[in-house]
Amino acid sequence: MFDAQEKPLQHHGLVDTRAVDEARDAIGRIFCPHFLDVRDRSAEGFHAVHNAVEQPGYSVNFVAYGAEVEIDPGELSDFFLLQLPVQGAAHVRSGTATVDVAAGHRASILSPTLASRMVWKQDCEKLIVLMRRRMVEDFFETMTHRPRAAIEFTPAIDLTAPVGRSLMAHARMMVEAAEGGSGLPDAYRAMLRDGLISLLLNGLGNNVSGALSLPAADAGSAAVRKAEEFIRARASDNISMADIASAAGIPLRTLQDAYRKALGRTLLDGVQQARLESLRHALLKPTPTLNVADAVLASGFGHLGRAAAAYREVYGESPSETLRRVRGR
Repeated sequence: MFDAQEKPLQHHGLVDTRAVDEARDAIGRIFCPHFLDVRDRSAEGFHAVHNAVEQPGYSVNFVAYGAEVEIDPGELSDFFLLQLPVQGAAHVRSGTATVDVAAGHRASILSPTLASRMVWKQDCEKLIVLMRRRMVEDFFETMTHRPRAAIEFTPAIDLTAPVGRSLMAHARMMVEAAEGGSGLPDAYRAMLRDGLISLLLNGLGNNVSGALSLPAADAGSAAVRKAEEFIRARASDNISMADIASAAGIPLRTLQDAYRKALGRTLLDGVQQARLESLRHALLKPTPTLNVADAVLASGFGHLGRAAAAYREVYGESPSETLRRVRGR
């Protein structure tokens, strides 16, 4: 999961206190005002830690309390909370549904319009992704061209199932991006954000799944062509899936289906291919001072290792090998 000696986002600490009132106030300012109580007042070990990094439309957080605590935030109102336990267990209520979460087995998601209440066990530590409500609802509207709606998820997430494993892997990438600092391009952060929202809406039970499961309309070749032109012109910029759909003039779900049928790949694959081509072009015609890391970031990638692996798979050599070969002529 994560190194036990190095907690996620440990260089981005916002709260580190053994005082319950101080933890309640400080974490309440980060998330929302809430009730916080230590279940066993005679127990020692309460130590609230909250590390967090703000990203475009979301934040990644690591939270631990060091003691068994009861937390009652009521309705979250403005955000969703994807809570992934990395250690220990908790009991979570969202609306009328309850779920017992445990590291490696089960996680939870809290919806803004459902009252929530939790009991975290003494050893519970969670990686939490906060998604802004407006961002998720706007993404749904873009996907379906239906009016924005209050979205409510079934809270339980099976971490041993494919969707749960994908969510955990995606959250790890979000942590990596957050720890990477300001040097990573916004385009990569936007891709991570949109990818998570798509996973949540399409992979988890929710009250809008009926609209999402309707057959996509036939988009026609013109919309696919517009999307491809937009991707190739803007791949290295901070573009989202919603931006591509807007440029094509059709709902995102319709475009995703038409694009896959016409070109045999997903929109995300199309963006990655365009970025790989941009990277290839930069390496084949380098400026005197160009290095691989700068070329990767300038092409819209946010992770050097993953970009290099994708590049090698397509071109049969690493980016550094291409650059050395070109400069060795």
